[in-house]
Amino acid sequence: MEKLVMNRLYTQTFSPAIPPPQPIPGAKPKRRGGERPMGPGRRGQHQEDVERDDILTQKINIYAWLREEHLDIPPAGDSGRRFLKLAQQELLKIKSYRAPRDKIICVLNCCKVIFGLLKHSKSDSSADSFMPLLIYVVLQANPEHLVSNVQYILRFRNQEKLGGEAGYYLSSLMGAIQFIENMDRTTLTITDEEFEKNVEAAVSAIAEKHRLDSPAVVQEPTFSEKTGFQQGDSSGRPSLDMMGESSTPRRSTSSNEGGRDADDQAPITGLLRSIQKPLSTIGRMFSDEPSPPPPAPSNASRPPGSSERPSPRPSTEVPPDGQQPTSRHHLSAEEAAARQASAEVAEAQRLSRAEHNNVVETLAGMFPDLDREIISDVVYQKQGRVGQAVDACLALSN
Repeated sequence: MEKLVMNRLYTQTFSPAIPPPQPIPGAKPKRRGGERPMGPGRRGQHQEDVERDDILTQKINIYAWLREEHLDIPPAGDSGRRFLKLAQQELLKIKSYRAPRDKIICVLNCCKVIFGLLKHSKSDSSADSFMPLLIYVVLQANPEHLVSNVQYILRFRNQEKLGGEAGYYLSSLMGAIQFIENMDRTTLTITDEEFEKNVEAAVSAIAEKHRLDSPAVVQEPTFSEKTGFQQGDSSGRPSLDMMGESSTPRRSTSSNEGGRDADDQAPITGLLRSIQKPLSTIGRMFSDEPSPPPPAPSNASRPPGSSERPSPRPSTEVPPDGQQPTSRHHLSAEEAAARQASAEVAEAQRLSRAEHNNVVETLAGMFPDLDREIISDVVYQKQGRVGQAVDACLALSN
């Protein structure tokens, strides 16, 4: 029930999915110089979530150069890097789900893989060893809207389900987020010179990327027939008022120049009217929606000897003996729905097989001593749950 409800309400409960408020059309500010009244949209806690998302993303981009030794993490080796890579992949899956339960499962899988790395390397499994690895995984993964996802879980996940293991892992992730938000030179194991050098290079790279993404292009004002259409009526037709307004100043300026006679303006007015008619026709050609094709001629109007072509659409076929085409419509709709459902099932099975093969391939690299078929059976038995599969492989390898 929670999954069904939250899938329907996702665009109204997940902070980044809620649109920001827009000014109310036609509304005026209450006092001079004040802001215009805003309509419904993202406010309060939801707006704070999005702002914290932006701050966290900026911090992660600035500290993307961090390595394991800067967080006092011992060298992991090739096998350990596979564990860390899998943990990053599991954390990145959080944006693919809408239900709070599915999102917290991604957090659980990520943390279980990290604990699997600690067990595999026979290291201390306490929080002193776990938290630096979790911080490093978050920095390397850089998941989108991580703060909003955590707050979404806290607000809408059944509170009875947030105890025990799930609550511990979620609290650990919140601690990692807070550490990154407040991270500076004093929280890292690094020299001042290296820190300033890397931060300066990262800030310069970010500024250069922003400059390339949004170049300042100055366009000189030009007039064309397309511009005239855009400034006129919203349907694409040239506006009669615009034509009238454009001709009015011409008459006023011409009357002031050298005392021209009114007879000189008659040819200009006639020329504008003659141009206006074809422009109106062209505007209608571009703006009007294409009209539906004319109905097929009946048998009576068809010349003798001409063969009747069957229509590709059931709706245009003429049923014999006055039979109504309702049943044929109904059958074709059911057939289309059945084909679509079959295609969706086939696509889901294909994605499931690809995900299974990907997990097996990753675990085979993490546990080279285990046979690949055994790993595949473990993944099947655990129904693709990565955290439980890692625990089972650790038990088998020991």
